[in-house]
Amino acid sequence: MSPAALRCPVSLRIAATGRYLPPRVVTSEEIDARTGMPCGWTRAHTGILERRYAEELTAAHMGERALRAALGAVDWGERPPDLLISGAGTPQQPIPCNAALVASAMGWRGVACFDVNATCLGFVAALQVAAGLIASGAYARIAIVCSEIASSGLNWKEPESAGLMGDGAAAVLLESCADGSGAFLGSVLETSPEGANLTEIRGGGTALHATAHRPGENTEEYLFHMNGPAVFRLASAKIEPFVARLIGTGERRWESIDWVVPHQASLPALLHIRRRLRIPAAKFVENIGRMGNVIAASIPLTLHELILSGRLQRGQTILFLGSSAGFSLGAALIRY
Repeated sequence: MSPAALRCPVSLRIAATGRYLPPRVVTSEEIDARTGMPCGWTRAHTGILERRYAEELTAAHMGERALRAALGAVDWGERPPDLLISGAGTPQQPIPCNAALVASAMGWRGVACFDVNATCLGFVAALQVAAGLIASGAYARIAIVCSEIASSGLNWKEPESAGLMGDGAAAVLLESCADGSGAFLGSVLETSPEGANLTEIRGGGTALHATAHRPGENTEEYLFHMNGPAVFRLASAKIEPFVARLIGTGERRWESIDWVVPHQASLPALLHIRRRLRIPAAKFVENIGRMGNVIAASIPLTLHELILSGRLQRGQTILFLGSSAGFSLGAALIRY
């Protein structure tokens, strides 16, 4: 759906958010020891102090806990949402979709469920889809859940990417609002397929089926791989004209935006994007030092913390911004 196809603003509001973080805290010093790097290497290269690992938890149960936390913060009564969208980039299993597994864990019946997989941009893509469905009148209440277990696919022979990732779940509840107090103001998504192979897990699909896995021979084909420097160069080249499509150019464009909530890719990437786009530091929200890169859950987890801090007020404007495998860029603007 292009921005022109969706008439904005769409009257909707973020009714509530929730999160679940696994109890297991993994420090960067533990990552150093596991990857054989000098003590302090992971922290210096990623800016991450610690992250969470799910261990025995499933994505469905983490998503359930995040959803229950969100539902506990809103007066929706006993009625479940009309639609549940999973924006996670790490499926619990090939089929059924993650949303169906989370709905099953919730004990829901009759709730429509589907997944939107845009890896790290899953929440932004799901938000755009949800806005279109609310605008059409198809649904009035939509829940988005992003439950990620990245730790299960880490390649410990690639210290930089292995040190980036963390696990966690976040849920965002959306509802239509007739008074226009909240609004979806627009979004843009763009893919540069010349970067399609820069971030990938090659195994597990139809090209390299799970039955082709030979432990000790081709295991790395089934683990996460990222060419970090190439991704960084591509993002740097694309980000300025991309963001201009949504909010224009010039220093004054940031005056009408109260908060920028970016995907928490890595601390060096966050600092580079903030400087490159000349985003005022006071408006730029980051929590990567305590969470790591939690794939599609990164943006809603950061939003949840911003709400809990009391700094985000109703009526303020938020820009969600990030990148993902593909190579894709995404941004969405809302009035909270």
